[in-house]
Amino acid sequence: MVKIDDGGAAFPRAHETKDFYGRTTVHLNSGMSLRDYAAIKAMAGALAGEPGSHLEPARLAHDSYAYADAMLAARKKES
Repeated sequence: MVKIDDGGAAFPRAHETKDFYGRTTVHLNSGMSLRDYAAIKAMAGALAGEPGSHLEPARLAHDSYAYADAMLAARKKES
């Protein structure tokens, strides 16, 4: 199975907890991936232009992830 580059966390957040002995542990909450976030934005943009859209949902989802993957690929080239 091929691992899809998801771009990492879209909104990473760390928080600390202390145990009974005062030791601190840092926990990372990664939330949704950057790929999912970009696909959601692409889908929202496509639907905003078509009130009561007749776009096929499966095709729209596929195209939205294609835009997200292109964004992640461009981002990788620039770094």
